[in-house]
Amino acid sequence: MSSIGDVIIKISNISDFSDALPFVAWVWFGNMRKPYRILGLFFLFCFVIRSYTFVTAEKHFNNMPAYHLLALVEISAVYCFYCELVYGKVFTWGLILLIIFHLANTIFYQEIHSFNSVAWTADMILIITIGLSYFVELYKNENDFTPLQTRPDFVITVGWLLYASGSLFTYLMGSEVLSRYAKGLLKDEWFFQIISNISKDVIISYGFWLTRKK
Repeated sequence: MSSIGDVIIKISNISDFSDALPFVAWVWFGNMRKPYRILGLFFLFCFVIRSYTFVTAEKHFNNMPAYHLLALVEISAVYCFYCELVYGKVFTWGLILLIIFHLANTIFYQEIHSFNSVAWTADMILIITIGLSYFVELYKNENDFTPLQTRPDFVITVGWLLYASGSLFTYLMGSEVLSRYAKGLLKDEWFFQIISNISKDVIISYGFWLTRKK
């Protein structure tokens, strides 16, 4: 009989490949124009990177550089998505600041062969800030009476907020949770993070479906 730890590891493997779901949903149902194209292509990239980290982890290779790259690409994709959604353009200075922060963290604090928990933590806080700020803008728009549950932007934002909230504490404990086999108290924290990631992929897939319906 499998132990709880073994079950969690198996669910974690599902989480590694679940990014394929929103990409497939975007290809089949999603809006191919900006800003949704930004997220669709991001999930393709994310699926490729996570597939690489899964294979290298099975072979016991150090794959931390991939997580440094993935963190930067993820927060850049979220930033660009909401810039396009709200303003219709991406502010280059914001991207430059994100790149500088991630490079500085990698060069001066958490070198490329260690887990970049500081960068991931800051990214989760930023995603929560962006998502909540977007909710405020939605509620301030008194001229749009579209039910929120039918709005793809609202649904996608819910997915990102759920993911960032569920991942934040795990990334705060990144060196302990993600660098070791899950056990004891850390087992629950690991499980919470992978469930939030899978939930995000399912919710955003539904959001992509709503873009075609809308």
